[in-house]
Amino acid sequence: MSPAEIENALRTHLNKLLPHHSVREVYEYATLPGGKLFRPHLVWSILKDTNPKLYLNSLNDHFSDHALLASSVEFHHSYTLIHDDLPCMDNDTQRRGKDCTHIKYGQWQALLTGDGLLNISYQLLSKIKGTRSLEVIRFFSWALGPKGLIHGQVLDLSQEMTTSFKNTIRTHELKTARLIQVAILASAALACEKNNKREKKLWKYSKLLGINFQLLDDLSELASVELSQHERDVNPWLHHCLECFAETTNSLRYFNLVSSELKLSETNKIIFEYYKKLLEIILDNQKVIENHLEKKISLSPIISLIKNFSQI
Repeated sequence: MSPAEIENALRTHLNKLLPHHSVREVYEYATLPGGKLFRPHLVWSILKDTNPKLYLNSLNDHFSDHALLASSVEFHHSYTLIHDDLPCMDNDTQRRGKDCTHIKYGQWQALLTGDGLLNISYQLLSKIKGTRSLEVIRFFSWALGPKGLIHGQVLDLSQEMTTSFKNTIRTHELKTARLIQVAILASAALACEKNNKREKKLWKYSKLLGINFQLLDDLSELASVELSQHERDVNPWLHHCLECFAETTNSLRYFNLVSSELKLSETNKIIFEYYKKLLEIILDNQKVIENHLEKKISLSPIISLIKNFSQI
């Protein structure tokens, strides 16, 4: 599934569910064009890996179960970004190379657009017809609700995240990994009959991916010679360097092992495309990043593990 096709489905679903009002412009600004579309790509790649026939039958149908799930996941992600950027949260001004929604349109417009996208994500889920649809909705609401993604945001904004390495990893697990787990596990549930053994492996695979995803992103944020005070305050590599290094290398090693067992070739391609971009940043700025780290740790083991993943 190409980025253009995913965006076409997003646009179709917005057109179907939004009111005929000028507020449509705010929703479209906040969601289109999409960013990396990493999570909807995972929805489609898992389908292709686990049920190729259903994948082909679903490709041109914007209201197939997986098209609905992919848009639901992306709209939910967009809602979290809009709210995350607000002055009462991270107070950011730029998102995806343009003004944040609240800067462009105002705070109440951004707040309500985020609320709308949150509800749209569940409206789309309610249209899924697969035999495991109720199971998907239950998992979605648990993983992204007050015990999941939202609690990760609580740990972040309350600054509990920075009080210990354990809290850092728990925040990454909830705030980042949970939505990735929804994309992967819900897609597999709609593609195949229940298989507890395989789904336990997918749970571990997607959890490891989410934590690696965030730790590597945190590492890439150290590519500047001069770091902002905010970066110095929140980047876990500057406060728990040895623990971050050990967690990243161990989880990457385990992730590579689980990936080999699951044999998700299309999904691994999507993941490596993202890893490759982070790897380029790390390689281009390796000395700068290492100079920021306590005890001048070498990043070579992490670099090797990312490169090894491309061969799975």
